[in-house]
Amino acid sequence: MTASGALDEARFAYVSGPIKFKIEVTRMHRSKAAWLLAICVLLLACSFLASAQVGAGGTIVGTVTDQSGAAVPNADIVIADVDTNTVTHVTSNTSGEYTAPGLPVGHYTVTAEMKGFKKFEQTGIPLNVGDRRTVDVKLEVGSTTESVVVEAEAVQVQSESGEVSDVITGQQVTQLATNGRSLYTLTALVPGSSSNMSDYQSPTPVGGNATVSFNGLRQSHNLYMVDGGEDYDRGGSGNISIMPSIDAIGEFRALTSNYSAEYGLSSGATMTMVFKSGTKDFHGAAWEFWRNNDLDANNFFNNRAGVAAPELRQNIFGFNIGGPAFIPKVYNRNRERTFFFYNQEWRRIIQGGVLNSQVPLTSQYGGDFGSTITNLANFHTPCMNQVSPAIATRFAAAGVALSPCSGANPYVGFPNNVIPSSLLDPNAQALLGAGIFPAPSLLQTSGGSTTGNFVGGANQPTYVREEVVRIDHHFTDKFWIFGHWVDEAISQTYGTSQWTGDNVPTARDVFGNPSYSGVVHATYSISPTLLNETAFNYNGNRINIVPEGLVSRPSSFSVPGLFPGTKNNDNRIPTISLSGGESTTFDFGSWPWHNKADDYQVRDDVSWTKGNHQFKFGGGWMLYKKIQDLFGNTQGNFGFNGAYTGNGFADFLLGYANSYSQLAIQDAGHWPNQSYDAYVQDNWKVSPRLTLNLGLRWDGIPHTYEDNNRQSNFYPNLYNAANAAIILPNGNIAPGSPGLGTSSNPILANFPLYLNGIGIAGQNGIPRGLVQDHWALFAPRLGFAYDLTGGGKTVVRGGFGIMYERIQGNDVYNAGPNVPFTLTSTLSNVLLSNPTISVATGTAAAAPITAPGITGLAFSDYKNPASYQYSLGVQQQVGASTVLSVAYVGNQNRHQNDYRNINLPADNPALLASIAKGTTQYNSVVPYRGFGEINMSEDSENSYYNGLQISANSRIRSDLTLQLAYTWSRALDPATGNGGVGDLANVSNPYNRAYDFGPSGLDRNQIVVVNFIYDLPFFKNASNLFLKSALGGWSISAIGTMESGLATSVFLGGTYGNNGIPGSTNRPNVVGALTYPGTVAQWFSTGTFAAPLPGTWGDAGKGLLRGPGRDVWDINLFKRFVFSESGQRDIEFRFESFNTFNHTQFNNVDTTFTDGNFGQVTSTWDPRVLQLALKLHF
Repeated sequence: MTASGALDEARFAYVSGPIKFKIEVTRMHRSKAAWLLAICVLLLACSFLASAQVGAGGTIVGTVTDQSGAAVPNADIVIADVDTNTVTHVTSNTSGEYTAPGLPVGHYTVTAEMKGFKKFEQTGIPLNVGDRRTVDVKLEVGSTTESVVVEAEAVQVQSESGEVSDVITGQQVTQLATNGRSLYTLTALVPGSSSNMSDYQSPTPVGGNATVSFNGLRQSHNLYMVDGGEDYDRGGSGNISIMPSIDAIGEFRALTSNYSAEYGLSSGATMTMVFKSGTKDFHGAAWEFWRNNDLDANNFFNNRAGVAAPELRQNIFGFNIGGPAFIPKVYNRNRERTFFFYNQEWRRIIQGGVLNSQVPLTSQYGGDFGSTITNLANFHTPCMNQVSPAIATRFAAAGVALSPCSGANPYVGFPNNVIPSSLLDPNAQALLGAGIFPAPSLLQTSGGSTTGNFVGGANQPTYVREEVVRIDHHFTDKFWIFGHWVDEAISQTYGTSQWTGDNVPTARDVFGNPSYSGVVHATYSISPTLLNETAFNYNGNRINIVPEGLVSRPSSFSVPGLFPGTKNNDNRIPTISLSGGESTTFDFGSWPWHNKADDYQVRDDVSWTKGNHQFKFGGGWMLYKKIQDLFGNTQGNFGFNGAYTGNGFADFLLGYANSYSQLAIQDAGHWPNQSYDAYVQDNWKVSPRLTLNLGLRWDGIPHTYEDNNRQSNFYPNLYNAANAAIILPNGNIAPGSPGLGTSSNPILANFPLYLNGIGIAGQNGIPRGLVQDHWALFAPRLGFAYDLTGGGKTVVRGGFGIMYERIQGNDVYNAGPNVPFTLTSTLSNVLLSNPTISVATGTAAAAPITAPGITGLAFSDYKNPASYQYSLGVQQQVGASTVLSVAYVGNQNRHQNDYRNINLPADNPALLASIAKGTTQYNSVVPYRGFGEINMSEDSENSYYNGLQISANSRIRSDLTLQLAYTWSRALDPATGNGGVGDLANVSNPYNRAYDFGPSGLDRNQIVVVNFIYDLPFFKNASNLFLKSALGGWSISAIGTMESGLATSVFLGGTYGNNGIPGSTNRPNVVGALTYPGTVAQWFSTGTFAAPLPGTWGDAGKGLLRGPGRDVWDINLFKRFVFSESGQRDIEFRFESFNTFNHTQFNNVDTTFTDGNFGQVTSTWDPRVLQLALKLHF
């Protein structure tokens, strides 16, 4: 995630036993404008010395020979960009070889001239992002006034590199069916990708779904780049910061294994996108894409239940224009110097949802339960021993007897089933009067009780406005520069308060997510063999979550908090949670909440051709700054569970809460992170048939830290067993216990804190980043490409590389709420009107000394995650238009991170069963007594991937583009044992990591994805413009996906679902053969499993089950009406369908052993959805 806001100047002094330490926190005062100005000055200075940027262009290489095959040195090579009329000049070396690096993506013509030979010209050369395109020149004896012209092949084997990568062209980007017009959809088109993304992809960055793994690696280890600059929200589970309009993207390449040393800071796939750019001619488009659920099918379960399809209204509209920036007869008269591209898009989306939540009956607001509850066990007066004498007196004065709660008749009812008005809590009445709960719209009666449900819309409106501008300028044919700026504004309103337990629409929030991206990139060709590229990149976003609905406390509501001076933003109403006959929660959680992230990148890359070596070397520096509010509830959190009356809502009316908790301080952390890199890459043309790719990269990735040292961690070596806490029977710490300290922060002044084993960042030898930094991160990259026959048609390719992963930062962000910087205190059995007063005694309830939970980082086990990747394959050109690739791709990954609870009692079944049942207090039997769960992030997991990947790419003239991707693979990853697919998942059994070794959470054994674009031949080439326009212009495109089911685990649930160990997940035993009936009522054989003995860990393996597979087609039909002979001006109608054949695609299966729906299919993927579009090209 990310945030805005700043930590005010503060100075805190903390004392822990004999250790005294002071933290000075000062706000960083730095002008962003001044910082950017300094970088721009530096960039311009560098650009005049030299100047590219990683992932923004491509390279054309080749060998010049005569008819006998002998090398021709010193030939003049001119490489012309036909889109912009710009040219690049190079010369063949003594081996006849030439290299032209740093070329913009586009279409090229290569000409070669040498005295005594005919002029050579090859046209129609496409250059994609990241390409090393081979254009060999064969000169024929003759005069330079004569020409030999050849047409480039549409596709080509890769004979210059051993990397594993695939290109998604601009045509595919704009003409394939992307559900939601999100680029995430396109990542599934390449071999090695496996996803669990939702069918409909909201075209927003943070709100989208990037759940895709490449070659078994984690989704958060993927990296997205736009024009060479990062597009990445660190801490956002692999999501991007900006979601570019589909119509602004030129194309992108997915680098999935063994890529060049110039790429780093990620170990998964690197997706390098480029924006469209202007050309010598003006081009533009305008479009609208429209959806309405009235055109859509309904899903299987809605049809069975008679429920209507959820609302979906989508309007995505925009325009773009690109061309030369010129003033007739004054500037850029030849249209070959300055070019622009501008894209603006608006996205208006309403995603419907049906909220079906239990809410109290309005007839009960005044205490009248009448005939709605007739069972005394479910509604009765409090027990005599539960309330104070003062409360007992009030009940007697109202003529209400208290329940004895013992004997044959333990419960006493309220007279006439009505709570007298004199007993109703005035603050509860104030909240009800303000409308905290919606009125029920559906009544249900069962077992003598009538309950109410609110059934209504939970619509989520999404509004996006995005502007993209790119400028390209050529000072000379040796020096050119380009840049882009993206401004994206996003607003989403949620029907209930997101990321909380809220289930009523009276608490909502608005999610604001402005995002930005900027690139300035300069290229300078110092000589025909030396080229330099310099780039400054910026990427940033904000997240502002603002509460909406019934936010502020009504004037008649007066409830004090626990902590003097605690800031309750917006004077929010506390969280009210009802259980025990009810299931209703009103909750604003941490909102308002702010996050701000800025990523500044500077790099320089040099390309140097020397003989048959093409060197590239360079380096970069990156500064990532995040300011993020802590998550927490400072407004208070009341729980009413029916402990007093048998009904949670009745307890609320009386004002008797079974629990109350509150966060003392919700401030912001300031987390900067710097990274450094340097590399050298040698693409060595050993012979005309063999190319070696030899690279070495160094990454310097010091750990993220908090700018003001407002960070703490638990260190086992600092824990003094002699100061172990004295634990009370309820799990709290006894007053006067050893190891307690106090804080001079006035908010926490009266709250003792247990600090035994706690270290403060930057003090007493504790690193600012809490863990050791590892600097020796050297990553070799080795690859080869061998032309097997010498004809350029069959190439054997392979390689090996080490990739280091940049830790995303959530490990540190999540540690922000640790003591002594803040505290969440919990009290039991208190009054709503004053949570410091005990219901039982009527006196002030002493604030308990809570055994704090810790989210920390393992100091001794925190190496950077590393991936060892290797591949071997063959590419074969079939005819002039098809390339077939077959490759083995594998990797082994080390130091992958997870969370593991290290505060573990003895692994004794009887003890664990006793803890799980609640008869033994967990806090009293742990080794670090005084703490609850100590959840440590550890970089200690290993994972493996082996896969056969087959792809075919065809470009048959201009009529048909076909791409096929097949993957047969196995991914094993113990770090996602709890079913997660990202970083920092909890280890299921903290006593035994091997318990979690099994198929990864995104492991699908077989995946086939085919996509094509076909221009139908009818009247396509008709000479009559009317016939061509009226009857021709038909095209069809499609994406077909066929994949086996995801690996999933069976979970135990119930009393022994975690064996009493927080953060753990138990599984059942396997007692029979596993079969798959494959029905909705029973997907797998549930009798295969049985509960393990209490306190033991079940033997069902992780990822033992396979969910349903898929066979789905998304098909588009286009009709173009052409208005010019060139065909460049047209109106295009689109009829797009997703799940075209409306096959029911079953999705989730209930895999919790103790659930009533165990083994049943519980959801489907989307049914058929239609989208209509109109697009104008000019």
